[in-house]
Amino acid sequence: MSTSVYSRYRAAFAEGLASALGVQAADIEAQVKPAEAAHGDLSFATFPLAKAQKKAPPVIAKELAEKLSVPGLEIKAVGPYVNARFNAVPFTSEVLDAARKAGATYGGDADAGRGKTVVIDYSSPNIAKPIGFHHIRTTFLGHCIANIYRALGWRVEGINYLGDWGKQFGLVAVGFQEYGDPARIDDMGHLVEVYVRANKRAETEPAFDEKARDFFRRMEAGDAEALKLWNQFRETSIRGFKQIYARMGIEFEHIEGESRYQGKMDAVIEQIAKKPGVKESQGALIVDLPYAENEPPILLKKNDGSTLYATRDLAAAEDRHTRFQFEKSLYVVAQDQALHFRQVFRTLKEMGQPWADKCVHVAFGRIHGMSTRKGQVVQLNDVLDEAKERAAAKVKENQEAGRLQTDDPDKLAEQIGLGAIAFGDLKHKRATDYTFDWDEVVSFEGHTGPYLQYAHARVVNVLRKGGGAPATYDASLLTLPEEQALVREIMRLPEVVRDAAEQYEPSLVARLLLDVAAALSRYYTLGNQERDKRINVEGNDALRSARLALADAARVTLASGLTLLGIPTPENM
Repeated sequence: MSTSVYSRYRAAFAEGLASALGVQAADIEAQVKPAEAAHGDLSFATFPLAKAQKKAPPVIAKELAEKLSVPGLEIKAVGPYVNARFNAVPFTSEVLDAARKAGATYGGDADAGRGKTVVIDYSSPNIAKPIGFHHIRTTFLGHCIANIYRALGWRVEGINYLGDWGKQFGLVAVGFQEYGDPARIDDMGHLVEVYVRANKRAETEPAFDEKARDFFRRMEAGDAEALKLWNQFRETSIRGFKQIYARMGIEFEHIEGESRYQGKMDAVIEQIAKKPGVKESQGALIVDLPYAENEPPILLKKNDGSTLYATRDLAAAEDRHTRFQFEKSLYVVAQDQALHFRQVFRTLKEMGQPWADKCVHVAFGRIHGMSTRKGQVVQLNDVLDEAKERAAAKVKENQEAGRLQTDDPDKLAEQIGLGAIAFGDLKHKRATDYTFDWDEVVSFEGHTGPYLQYAHARVVNVLRKGGGAPATYDASLLTLPEEQALVREIMRLPEVVRDAAEQYEPSLVARLLLDVAAALSRYYTLGNQERDKRINVEGNDALRSARLALADAARVTLASGLTLLGIPTPENM
């Protein structure tokens, strides 16, 4: 497994501390934390040692600091802390070389997950319905988590687990028989119209609703005519979905749905019947487990014999483990489904499946405040269209003002619109709710996707004006505080990517990119104020090369991080 620059220095500091204290480095490393920027880069608190040594923590810190000598680190005691600061040489060149050598793969580690497989279940729309804006979180989060695991060397099996089985397809079918145009069965929009109309009618006409239920029962019984019509609806939907996913730059290893497990549920129920057991409750079949007060039971079959989500998810979990022998199986699904997944995983564990603990519900919160100019029924494609339209207006405005150059304003508007929507979601911690605000999301300023895309395009332009990134440079010339601050932000990406994988938290990457862009902006501002501090400084080729190498490492970090988030990286804005 390759080690990042930060990890190497942290490990060296921990080893030095351990040697001075006469303990194992493994016992110390977890206690080495990032220091406050004013005092260094790494910090070790001596409070836990006070009782055993019968000394005040500041005394222990002073004595430890005097004992320590670690190459590349300047070590000092500050009160009860032993702090270490990275010496500019060779630290600076190590960080810049690591980023520039890795290029598009910077932040990743091809060895970290070698030989391991992660299954990621995400997006998962229902067929015969459009992909709604409410699918944005599962789709972008799942895509980003998949990118992060790929970057860390895992084999990723991304599954778009379609809702393609259930009474709603009975509604589409009976609706189509009454309202549909057979010539438009390949038209996704027409199927949606039919479904909306049939659904409204079913709400007020019990007989029509029963007709839909009967159609679904025919599907479950294997009726050839019913399944042929259902399959046509399914193929139409998948074609429509693929167009939207292509627009978002998303591909799945597998597109499959609940229907895959039709005919396989009885075998799973038989397994559960052996352990932990099943029983009848109000005519339905449930898993025989002790339940908490007011906890609904785990339903396997309804009283009419039809199966439920839990049954299909249990069958799917077993199938996925058989197919992929996964190290992790992630379900990127809304927090609302927390009880469902707790119960599914609990059932798997009670069945004696040793891999049950490898199944993880990656839950996320809700989005509030979304509406589009087209009305309240919010389709994801409409949101992407509106984002592009708003971005196009800003592109035109900036072009006319001479602030932006592009040969393809339409393509740029599409890239900015997608970046705005994706980053507007991914910058939030996944477990939290947030309120969508159009003006904030598409702004070129603040914590937004367009701001980061602009930061990337701006540094590309600086490199272009400087004649490109230099092959050689002298890192010891990068002594400005703003330069060293930027180096430290660049350094963080590999650690943050690893943390994001462990926590299933893309917002960590998003927030780091904002920090990189902010440090880069402060560096630009310095150069605007004093000519001798510009990146493309005049009259000093060696200094200009060093600063261009730093700019290039910043470009690599922004490009790599944005790509992990699934956000385009335009080079002109």
